[in-house]
Amino acid sequence: MNLYGWRQAAFIQLLGGNDPEVLKAASARLSETMSSEPGFSKAVMWLHTLIESGFPLRQDRQLPSVPADGGLLTVHMETEIHALVVHCIAKSIARDDHLDLATESSNWSHPAIGALYQDLVSCGFTRSKGCDAHFVSWISRLSNGSPLFGDDFRSEWSFYTVFSNQELVAMVPVLQAATDFKRPLPEGIPAELVQKMTTELSEGAKEFVAELINWFRQIEQAGQDAFILWW
Repeated sequence: MNLYGWRQAAFIQLLGGNDPEVLKAASARLSETMSSEPGFSKAVMWLHTLIESGFPLRQDRQLPSVPADGGLLTVHMETEIHALVVHCIAKSIARDDHLDLATESSNWSHPAIGALYQDLVSCGFTRSKGCDAHFVSWISRLSNGSPLFGDDFRSEWSFYTVFSNQELVAMVPVLQAATDFKRPLPEGIPAELVQKMTTELSEGAKEFVAELINWFRQIEQAGQDAFILWW
């Protein structure tokens, strides 16, 4: 997990702007990030496409649908090279005040998200009043990514997730509620059964959530959006 503060609007604004300085800086970062072929050449071409010509955002495209002849659904998929190009551009336009929490967040690997979700379901938080209607979607985006251009990711290793500043504002209190949650049990349940029942997050999950709260709060209070690269 590599977590950064950024301004998504600034990233979107430069698409298709043909800024030579951004192209040069992002190209240099891409050369440091990957070098094997044919992936590198394809990544370079995608970088030039985004900077020089731009590409429609997923939110601005019509949702894919089954064609009139009943044929297979056609979707646009981002892969590892697309994720790394977005990351290289984001790092190239980062300002001095943009938070870089990659070192500390990299202590957590991707399975932590799945383990957290299992805990949230097992203890009953996802069915409680404290669970926001968007919470499951937020966890899903943490786990599976949120592509800016494609309909989804098709990548075994690298993908990214973005959260707006407004989403961070909404997420932090719900994450705190999840940490504090303890499912009440009916009276009369035998003690041996109570010991086997999951009523709250595990200590590991609480530790992970506490760090997410800390990082998201820092980014939110800095007036930035969140960019997470899983790599």
